[in-house]
Amino acid sequence: MKFISILTDFGIDQEYPAVCKAVILSICPSAVIVDISHTVPSYDIEEGAFMLKNFIKYAPVGVHVAVIDPGVGTQRRGIAIATRRGDFLVGPDNGVLMEAAHFLGIEKVAVLEDKEYMLEKVYSSFHGRDIFAPAAAHLLKGVPITALGRMLDIKELVHVPRLPPSEDETAIYGTVLRIDRFGNIQTTIDAEIVPKKPALTMRIGEKELTLPFVKTFGEVGPGACLVYEDSDGLITLSQNQGDASRLLGAEKRMEVLIFK
Repeated sequence: MKFISILTDFGIDQEYPAVCKAVILSICPSAVIVDISHTVPSYDIEEGAFMLKNFIKYAPVGVHVAVIDPGVGTQRRGIAIATRRGDFLVGPDNGVLMEAAHFLGIEKVAVLEDKEYMLEKVYSSFHGRDIFAPAAAHLLKGVPITALGRMLDIKELVHVPRLPPSEDETAIYGTVLRIDRFGNIQTTIDAEIVPKKPALTMRIGEKELTLPFVKTFGEVGPGACLVYEDSDGLITLSQNQGDASRLLGAEKRMEVLIFK
């Protein structure tokens, strides 16, 4: 199967994602295209990187394009990464590819600079269409990564800094990683390091509260708050059939403490 996935912050109310897919199909008509998401919060490289890695864990080997690119048109590089698993990652060199790249293992990195593998005219505002989609389609057709441009040392790549959770004798310290459309508050804290108690006392922002530590939403009544280990293995705060983020005034990157 010839497979390309696409992740962007373009939204779904305009033609931009479809145009990128049209470019891919014009170059590689047999391509199977899967949309990861086109509603990544605008310019949010960190969340895009996290979403791409989560998708890659369950995806077959393929070519994966991520375009969350606030630096489009600047001197930031476009890159393609060949991985040990056999996948290719294509996008801007701003960190959005790196969590997936490290999960898959990095073999080679090329700067996207050979115009033969771009659209004839490249606009400074739409590299997703003009550079990344063509590069991905050519890689899917079997063009070697070395044809796309000069090779980069892995050490030259841009990373998105993310502070890992920490702990001391009294508490585990993390932050709000993201808030989903249901208002669930996903933290950076790995559930494996959290004490296995029936309830956890936590502080999120300025609010301190004790919540039941459960496996399912159904263990509490409608409107009640809870803590659980989510499908990524992280601690998440939720409100059963409600919006915990609104109730607790949570925001991305807000500090979260779990008391031991």
